[in-house]
Amino acid sequence: MSSITLQANPSSDDAEWSFHVRLPPPRRAGLGVHVSFTPEAIKLDWTQFPSNRILHSDDPSKFILTSFESLRFPDKPASATRDYKIRLFKAGFHLNGVEYRFYGHSNSQLFF
Repeated sequence: MSSITLQANPSSDDAEWSFHVRLPPPRRAGLGVHVSFTPEAIKLDWTQFPSNRILHSDDPSKFILTSFESLRFPDKPASATRDYKIRLFKAGFHLNGVEYRFYGHSNSQLFF
């Protein structure tokens, strides 16, 4: 599946993330919804989910994998990106009427 643009040019001031899209079923087992955040767009696609005990013990369709590695708002201080993510984590991410909340991360997922 090619990626679906949920929102073009997100603003560092956004306070709501609610999207409705037609999602085709995954092509194979182990794939999950991946949402990537960049200054140019918020995009959705399917990706191979990592193997971990949480996903093995629960239904992977209840989770989304998010990526913020390319998110840095131009002409804004780094704090604008930090504040954007904090607002997102507090408000939740809504996709097709389902609310997703921040679950956690491992130390290996943090890059400095």
